[in-house]
Amino acid sequence: MLKYKFKNKNTELQTQNSLALIREQRAGLPQLIWIIVFLILFAGFPKNVFSQTYSCNIQIKNQPNNQIILCAIKEDKFSPIDSTQSVNGIMQFQIPANSAPVIYRLILGQTTYAKVMNEPPQQLDFIFNKENVVLETDFKAPDDSLKVIQSEENKVWFEFLKKEKQLQEELKLAALELDYDRKLGTENSGLITKMQIGIRITRYNQLQKQRDSIISETTKKYPNLFAARLIQMYREPFLDGNLSAQERNEIFKKEYFTQLDFSDEGLMSSSVYTDKVFKYLMSYAQRGLTREQQEQEFMIAVDEIVKSIHGVTSSHPVNNQVYEYILDYLVRGFEKLNLDNLIAYIAENYSGTTCQTDELTTLERKLGAQNMKMGTIVQDFTLNDINGDTVTLSDIVKEKNLILFWASWCPHCEEMLPQIKQWQKQVENPKLEIISISLDTSETAWKNKVFEKGIESWYNLSDLKEWEGKVAIDYNVYATPTLFLVDSELKILAKPVTFGELIKAF
Repeated sequence: MLKYKFKNKNTELQTQNSLALIREQRAGLPQLIWIIVFLILFAGFPKNVFSQTYSCNIQIKNQPNNQIILCAIKEDKFSPIDSTQSVNGIMQFQIPANSAPVIYRLILGQTTYAKVMNEPPQQLDFIFNKENVVLETDFKAPDDSLKVIQSEENKVWFEFLKKEKQLQEELKLAALELDYDRKLGTENSGLITKMQIGIRITRYNQLQKQRDSIISETTKKYPNLFAARLIQMYREPFLDGNLSAQERNEIFKKEYFTQLDFSDEGLMSSSVYTDKVFKYLMSYAQRGLTREQQEQEFMIAVDEIVKSIHGVTSSHPVNNQVYEYILDYLVRGFEKLNLDNLIAYIAENYSGTTCQTDELTTLERKLGAQNMKMGTIVQDFTLNDINGDTVTLSDIVKEKNLILFWASWCPHCEEMLPQIKQWQKQVENPKLEIISISLDTSETAWKNKVFEKGIESWYNLSDLKEWEGKVAIDYNVYATPTLFLVDSELKILAKPVTFGELIKAF
């Protein structure tokens, strides 16, 4: 994988064992008594008597003796913020009282089967919103076994998720039965009566109304909860069972965003926005389409998403930060699927529509990089080399030139540099020049890595400004390593991403 701009550096997680847990263990109190004592103690005192924190206490049956990591979900990503070990199956985290509402994720570790099959670890998501949280669950099935002992937010949230899961399963089955019976009734007149189809229609419509009623009643009853804001985003258009499956899908796509509010910046501390966008995109996925045809469908979906979130057709206020985040999510998703035409489409139509704040420079560069196509003339530049002498690109170019952006802290560069060095020896092409541009800020780290990798024969250049150097900006560099193969006229011949692509391009 590539090393992306502004990616947070890994920090060492420190284990925080609670004094309350240690005292409980020494005293030998049963776990249930400990929980009751804890609740009584904290119920009788103001939140700030002991410290400016809230506590999250989770009892997990069958929890193995491994490190448990607490992560904060932000947008569609999550970052570790704390870790601990369970004591008698109980773990505790302290959350600062001034923390904004957020979805936390507990990474509990892998089951034996998951280790063998290399599957993800067990995990549990829950809401924190300025209240003490006490949960019980089982390591073997964290979601299905969950019991909320204390936390209004999580009681409301998980009760809704339970109903939502059940209703979605019933709706899916009802839709399949309805469409099957309607098809059977058409093809085999008399086997399925209009009355039977009418019963299917009624059942399907009632389930939709029941689901919408649950959302309305819950959000109305708990208007001040963070959970209510999440639940509100589960609204969907009513799809009349009297319509065909194709007609219902068209209504779904047309009215999907009408009741959804993408102006709530606080919901970026969850994955609800990306979940909704992904579901909408999938309504445009069709079997039997060629790659080009499917890309065309997704382009239509992108246009609808942008119009709905950026205010063209939305009845809600525009939140530029949410919009930019959604645009970035689409670009990253299409990158993973290697749908370059879609990224180019977004760049062509929506580049420049963002606020271009500091934290979103990566998105802008991704979109800008789409304009650097094969045949484009790259900008000339002058930088200092490893000896402090100035070097101008146009003065040193040969028939073919590899411009390589890298950094000493980039693990993927660590792997690629020796490959390129060995390849250079093998081709022994006097018409090839390699210009390596370091995005380091430390001159020592840069030079040490050059000599460590034995690439002194290359042109090693840097302005030691990391991502903010003029050349990095001009070339829209947002990840390392980034490669450009150019000719003597500085025209792009190829933009290889991997070493294998470089060999083929040369």
